[in-house]
Amino acid sequence: MAYVVDIVSRLRRMEASLRPSEQRVAEAVLADPGFATRASIAELARRARVSEPSVTRFCRALGCDSVRDFKVRLAQNLAVASPYLERRPQANGAPDDVAQLADRVLDSVIEAVTAVRNQLDPQPLRQAIEAIAKARRLDIYGVGGGSHAVGHDAHLRFFRLDLPTDFHADTQLQRMSAATLGPDDCVLAICNSGRFRDLVESIEIARQYGATTVALTRPDTPLARAAEILLAAAPPEDSDIFKPTASRLAHMAVIDVVATGVAMRRGPTALESLRRVKLALSQIPTIDEPATPAPPRDSSPRPARRKKIHA
Repeated sequence: MAYVVDIVSRLRRMEASLRPSEQRVAEAVLADPGFATRASIAELARRARVSEPSVTRFCRALGCDSVRDFKVRLAQNLAVASPYLERRPQANGAPDDVAQLADRVLDSVIEAVTAVRNQLDPQPLRQAIEAIAKARRLDIYGVGGGSHAVGHDAHLRFFRLDLPTDFHADTQLQRMSAATLGPDDCVLAICNSGRFRDLVESIEIARQYGATTVALTRPDTPLARAAEILLAAAPPEDSDIFKPTASRLAHMAVIDVVATGVAMRRGPTALESLRRVKLALSQIPTIDEPATPAPPRDSSPRPARRKKIHA
């Protein structure tokens, strides 16, 4: 896939250095990017109150070959980022009602977790727990901002159960890891979109060498089809671009379910490991503990020092 030039960032960076007429074109484009992609040169010049040659010079000043080239690049930006170019109220300030903000954010989290709870199929969930619980080694792959955090959290959950566990976010390391696995090993791949080619290929490599592959992702995606065991989760995404994605917390909830099942399945082995971890952590001093009292000072009077008499 060809690299998409961020023409909007280039425009904002160069706007101050443009000629006055070109700056008016820039203002018109930023005010309504969608119109700029559809308008003819004459229509864009009329809205910016400049001549048509000024529009052409504006496009060339941005490094585009022509007005058409500029419109194609702008359309590519809008295809993936149009919500971020809209002018929204309070985009530059604090919300008026913080309590209402908290309700909105937490409601979206509850909605996402509830949706995934209703989507989880008990059969593949049971298969995933069994496969991970008996694995000689568990490698976890997380791709994407939120999925990277979920993968790291999963690593923290599973290694405490006396289960050799590793986590890889780098796609090349995932590929190398997959090539070292065998029939007694298991891979847990986490990706909300399920469409990263490198991750799918790593899962295919792991399967080639006999490892059991588990995917936590959306159904009907390349990753979902590549894995043997699918934990299908399609949490709803909020259209509010300022709110963090709720899928991250929904996927963490699924990991907690699987980790609890694995702990119960491994029984005494997991229990002993958890006991050791708890004991080790309990020995770390905390700020709430009283400081060790200093030994009492001797308050008895000291004998007077004798003055030396020099002969």
